[in-house]
Amino acid sequence: MRVANYYRVSTKLQEKKFSLAAQKTELTNYAKNQGWTLIKEFKDVDSGGKLDKDGLNALLDCVEEGAIDVVLVISQDRLSRLDTVAWEFLKDTLRENQVKIAEPGTVVDLSDEDQEFFSDLKNLMAKREKRSIVKKMMYGKRQRLREEKGWGRPPFEYAYDKNTSKYYAKEEWKWVIPFIDDLYLNHQLGMTLISQRLNEISSTPTGGIWNEHLIFVRLTSKAYHGVSEKDFDNGDTISVDGVYEQLRSKDTYERIQIERAKRTNQYSVAGRKSGGNTHLLKRTHLTCGKCGRKILICQHGTKKTPRYYAKHGRKKRLNGESCDISINTVRFDQNIINALKDILTNEELAKKYINIENDELEIKDLKKEIKKIEKELNALKMSLERLLDLYLSGGVKKDIYIERDKVNQSKVTIYEENLNKLYRKLKMLDSNKLNYEVLNHYMLIAKKIDTKLTAMEKAQLMGTLFPSGIVYEDKIVLITEVYDGIPIEVNIAINEDPNPFHFSKKSLI
Repeated sequence: MRVANYYRVSTKLQEKKFSLAAQKTELTNYAKNQGWTLIKEFKDVDSGGKLDKDGLNALLDCVEEGAIDVVLVISQDRLSRLDTVAWEFLKDTLRENQVKIAEPGTVVDLSDEDQEFFSDLKNLMAKREKRSIVKKMMYGKRQRLREEKGWGRPPFEYAYDKNTSKYYAKEEWKWVIPFIDDLYLNHQLGMTLISQRLNEISSTPTGGIWNEHLIFVRLTSKAYHGVSEKDFDNGDTISVDGVYEQLRSKDTYERIQIERAKRTNQYSVAGRKSGGNTHLLKRTHLTCGKCGRKILICQHGTKKTPRYYAKHGRKKRLNGESCDISINTVRFDQNIINALKDILTNEELAKKYINIENDELEIKDLKKEIKKIEKELNALKMSLERLLDLYLSGGVKKDIYIERDKVNQSKVTIYEENLNKLYRKLKMLDSNKLNYEVLNHYMLIAKKIDTKLTAMEKAQLMGTLFPSGIVYEDKIVLITEVYDGIPIEVNIAINEDPNPFHFSKKSLI
């Protein structure tokens, strides 16, 4: 018979250390002893679970050309560890061209149902063995991490030390991460500008150009402060410190992530095109007092004469009505500056914006509010349980259940966070720890906000002083945390719109 030998190993390591040469020697001698004519030889260094391999494709071409009568392999699992569909395709190609599968001592004729059945069993066992091998490999990789040993391709600033099983930083590239961190945190540059600065100095270690993606990876990867973190298919996430040489501190990494969160979704398209949004509340996370959605500070106009609006990114229906709040910030910008000045001047002026008197009535109202939220939270949790019962009994479809459950779980989280803050506030009021002196000392960082600071520095200061706020139609409530993370609200009035009538082209038609 005319025969084609097929040799396969899964990895380059196997190719060098194990069986390609051994397979060739044994199969060549076997074909010769059988009196078969060796027509061609094919080989792959790849997984048996893949159908699309160079050697196997060339073998199937040879089969379809009618050049051979038998494919000779050291074991059928060299030919296939394929899934059912791919295995059926391979068998059909061999069967239609009347080509048999042979191992030393065995020939399988796929046109014979019994022989095909045993061949199917071999493929099934090969697949099971493959899954077992993969599991063992994953176990080995997880164990290496637990033992603080590295594996996988590192960022290109690192090289692998076989003696320590860790990654050390290449001397010639140690400057990159501190350089990026300085531009991002201290000079407030974005990823595009940082990549441009790097390209002015050097190409990447591979000779390529720096781009936004490379900067993003370096801002978000934990490897640069020593951590190797891997997600596995079984749901495990293993994080181990000390695998990489540190190029930044963990504290710097956390500062970067906080900075990224502040920048996320804070730029409108117009703002990006005109050089970036530098409004006073750029770093304050604002939400809508009507619908609870995020409020963005969006930039319009030109770079020289920008106009800022507090508005939603997209309109959304709320109880049949569209919540499309849009407030020109000139209506409250100066009010914020005036409020900070007044608060720092004396206690009486501060009382215009903040309630800092700890009286029994306030404590009573606070306890009443806590009781109300606790009741609403319990009702919401009971609603979740009823929804689950309804789903399990088939009374509601899966997609509807998932959507409602997601919304309700989000509400539970908000309720619990609010309750936690109210509990802390009540504790503070009971202990009488909030007074004007504490508040004044905390607000001192804002003393020079309208004189010696740039627009970016003002936004950074406000973001630190007031990390969050709520926008209503007639006021903005800026929320600061003076004591133990307790929210203190500063009420800023929004002036009447100086230009209440806005005409669009459509309205003029």
